[in-house]
Amino acid sequence: MTAAASSFLSLMRRPLRRPVSRLLSGVSRGACHVLLAAALSQATLPQSAGAQDSTTATNSPTALLANGVTFDGELLIATGDVEVLQGTRRLTASRITYNQTTGALSIDGPIRLTQSDTDAVILASAAELDTELRNGILTSARMVIDRQMQLAAARLDVIDGRYLRLQKSVASTCEVCINRPVPLWEIRAQEIVHDSEARQLYFTNAHFRIMDVPVLWLPRLRVPDPTLKRANGFLVPEIRTDSTLGTGIVVPYFITLGDHRDLTVSPYIATKTTTLNLRYRQAFTNGDLELNGAISSDDTRDGLRAYLFAQGQWNIGRGLNFGVDLRAASDIAYLADYGIDDGDYLTSKVTLTRYRANEALDAQLAYSRSLRASDVVIEDQLPFLLGEFSYERLVTVPQLPGRLSFGLSASTSYRDSEDDIDGYDVIRLGAETRWRGGAVFGPGLKLDSTAALMADAYVQQQYSAYENKVIRLTGEAETRLSWPLLRRTASGASQLLEPMLQLGWSDTSGGDVPNTDSRFVEFDEGNLLTLARFPGADRRETGLTAAAGVHFAHFGQHSQYGLTLGRVLYLEDTTAYSESSGLSTRQSDWLLAANMQFDTGLSFTSRALFDEDVDVTKWETRLDYMRPRYSIGTSYAYVTADALEERDTNLNEFGFEGAVKIARNWSATAQYLYDFTEDSETRVGVGLQFQNECTRFNLGLSRRNWDTDDLDPTTSVSFTLGFGAFGADQEQAGSCAF
Repeated sequence: MTAAASSFLSLMRRPLRRPVSRLLSGVSRGACHVLLAAALSQATLPQSAGAQDSTTATNSPTALLANGVTFDGELLIATGDVEVLQGTRRLTASRITYNQTTGALSIDGPIRLTQSDTDAVILASAAELDTELRNGILTSARMVIDRQMQLAAARLDVIDGRYLRLQKSVASTCEVCINRPVPLWEIRAQEIVHDSEARQLYFTNAHFRIMDVPVLWLPRLRVPDPTLKRANGFLVPEIRTDSTLGTGIVVPYFITLGDHRDLTVSPYIATKTTTLNLRYRQAFTNGDLELNGAISSDDTRDGLRAYLFAQGQWNIGRGLNFGVDLRAASDIAYLADYGIDDGDYLTSKVTLTRYRANEALDAQLAYSRSLRASDVVIEDQLPFLLGEFSYERLVTVPQLPGRLSFGLSASTSYRDSEDDIDGYDVIRLGAETRWRGGAVFGPGLKLDSTAALMADAYVQQQYSAYENKVIRLTGEAETRLSWPLLRRTASGASQLLEPMLQLGWSDTSGGDVPNTDSRFVEFDEGNLLTLARFPGADRRETGLTAAAGVHFAHFGQHSQYGLTLGRVLYLEDTTAYSESSGLSTRQSDWLLAANMQFDTGLSFTSRALFDEDVDVTKWETRLDYMRPRYSIGTSYAYVTADALEERDTNLNEFGFEGAVKIARNWSATAQYLYDFTEDSETRVGVGLQFQNECTRFNLGLSRRNWDTDDLDPTTSVSFTLGFGAFGADQEQAGSCAF
């Protein structure tokens, strides 16, 4: 170390009253490494809210690394790859001059000032700063926040280590390229002040420009910097054109209510509606709550229209999770008119669940309202209050092979109508014990057996054809025999061929009860070899049943596919099954299920039910093809008409959805749903999106061809335009412009 450097440390120590740190050793290639425990010990960038306190920063040792240091009694000059390290802060420059008389630092660039616990980087060509780097001036400066927001100015003032003031400055999140020096958009301002603690940007006399063309002037503008995730302010607006509601704009405003709550107010003003949308969110230590609602005055109805959705989930201890999903609307068409929900039912639920290794508890109380039935009489006949409870526990008995389980269940349904049959109400209590066991023997034959005993007690009212109180006992036993045959092909793929056979018996004693469970019975590869095909306890398999099938699967390096073919051979009682279920005859329809998946992005699933004459009862299939630049999805569904399932015509629909990347930042989407029975499109929609690091653009066009007493065909157009990191969901690669 030179004598000049040692003398400089002595001079610095006295006026600042700092302890002297020991000198670094191991200097190589002529570089001089010096610890500065004084002049640069408080060097700091503007700190974020989570930065270390000033005491910790002050006590951190400071190191100056340079290729050479000279001292003439007043000026200390460090030159050549100068680097200052102090705690989490780092400054690099080509030359630093310290004036011992004035206490000023003159820094020659290129200058780079960073701090590891912040997301800001300051670049400049020259600087005049105090010894703590908390006040001073940087010239030809540029600031980058969170690798997104860029601010540039001829002069940047550092004030108290917290504020950065940029004069005659420009700000943008667009990447600026050599061949396209003008960003897609920018904000030019007379002055920009960045508050690093509040993480806010304040613009004075701001001009918003698109492609260097002024489009908006604001005397004052405040926006959060990209590191602030939640702040009061406007979100990206949306322009909508709707054949039902007219043309209008949605302007969301976000309001923070502390660290754990917020409110979004979104007025929607259109030619045929005035709507106020509200969203409230709150996070708790054990859960969260979200409320979504709106109130409208429009030309489609007299008076006010509104809806409210409330969703929440809480862990209430002992492994129990309590949830609410409450939904209400003023009329059945409101949700469809405003694009909120187009389902057939509006259902509110309160749930309580707990799942453990050997235990499962699931309870819910639901209030359901039909969105299809415009007739009040039909609405009264539908059960609007439904309750379900189930509890199952697995028990290990050392003396008993297999697994033993016990379960309790309950259900209830209530209707508004007080008429006989149409106003039928019921409460059911049930208990069940079930044993499952399995064994492998002989040449790999696999035998699985199940035995169960179930008891159900019913209390029912307003159904004269049945007794008010009924107790039913059901016993069942089944065994499944399969022979999994495995082989490995020459290419290294694994293949499985598995013939399967099932024999089952069940019987129910006690009184009869009406079927209040769902009448839709799905016959698929999941319940081919089982007695549990009904969705509830009101109807159970009875008599002797047999089923047979075969399953083939291929698992290769580049593809996998499978095929299942099966049939229920005979049923003693088929009256409870609908015709479209495929189980309404003593010999069921054939079940054929196939699936394929390839590493090229192609996937295919299909399931069909057909009879001896190959007449299809039900068929659903989906084909998807996903590539880096585009994706295509098609679906087809066919189900025969069935009075038991309240469907008087065949369901025969084709659907398409796709997305394609047109260019680097441009993409398009499309959806299409066609009803062959009605010979018309049900829904058509197209969308166009542009997104890069500084701009987000969405244009959507959709057509809904519903024509009922409550809903009319509707055409909608939506348009949104967002800029940069303000409200962005994710970062995008830079593209300079379109």
